[in-house]
Amino acid sequence: MTLASRARNIGSPIRAAAALAFALACGQPALADEGRRCDGTALTVYGSDRAEVQGACAGVVDAVAFLASLGLDTSTPGEIRLVEALPAIQGGAAAYGCHVKSESRIYVLNLAECRKLPLAPDLLVDAVVHRGLVAHEVGHHVAAANFRTPRPTIVALEYIAYVTMMATMETEARERILRQFAGQGFESVREISLTVYLIDPTRFGAQAYRHFQRPGNGASFVQQVLSGRALATEDPP
Repeated sequence: MTLASRARNIGSPIRAAAALAFALACGQPALADEGRRCDGTALTVYGSDRAEVQGACAGVVDAVAFLASLGLDTSTPGEIRLVEALPAIQGGAAAYGCHVKSESRIYVLNLAECRKLPLAPDLLVDAVVHRGLVAHEVGHHVAAANFRTPRPTIVALEYIAYVTMMATMETEARERILRQFAGQGFESVREISLTVYLIDPTRFGAQAYRHFQRPGNGASFVQQVLSGRALATEDPP
C-alpha cells in the first residue's frame, strides 16, 4: 500500500489503507539496529523491537511462500525497515509504509505508530494486521520484479499486493476485514478500476481477494496481470 495519504481523520480510513501502495520517492530516515534475515527468503527485516521484527519476518515468509506458489520469482533481495516515522513521500502523502523499488527497500511504520491509524473505525491495527501490512509491501516488492509490462497500472500493483495481504493473513483477522467490507467480489475485470480503489482502498482489497478466490482466477489471473493482459488500464471501458 502506498501512494495516497495516511488519514489522521479516522472518518477517512481509506487513505490510510491506500497509502501503502507505491511511494514514488523516499528520503532515508535513521536506520534501526536489529536485523534478521527471514528464513528461506532474500529479505531482511530491521527494527528496534525483536518481537516486532520476528512478527514482520513471519509476514515476509508467508508472503514469499504465497507469491512463489503463484509462479512468481521471489529471489530479489531487499530490506524491510520498521520505523517510527516514514521518510518523506513525493506530494506530501503519508502512509503505513512505502516500497522504494530503486533501493530494494521497504519502510513500514512500527506497530505502535500503526495502532494510531485504524484501517476503518472498527478495524484497529493489531500485531496480526501489522504482519499483513508487511506482507502487502512484500507483494509490491516481489511483483515489481515480475511484471513483464514496463508501466503497470496502480490497480495491477494494488490487486497483487492486497491479494497477498489478505491471503496470508490469519483467518480471524481476514474475516474481520471481510465482515467490515461485505460483498461478493468483483464480478468482472471492468469493475477493478482506479475509481473503486480511490473511493475505498480497503474495500477494493477485500473485493480483489474474493475475486482471486473464484474458480478460474487465482494464479492464472495474477499471471495475466503481470503480463499486461489484465488490468492494463486504470478504468476499463
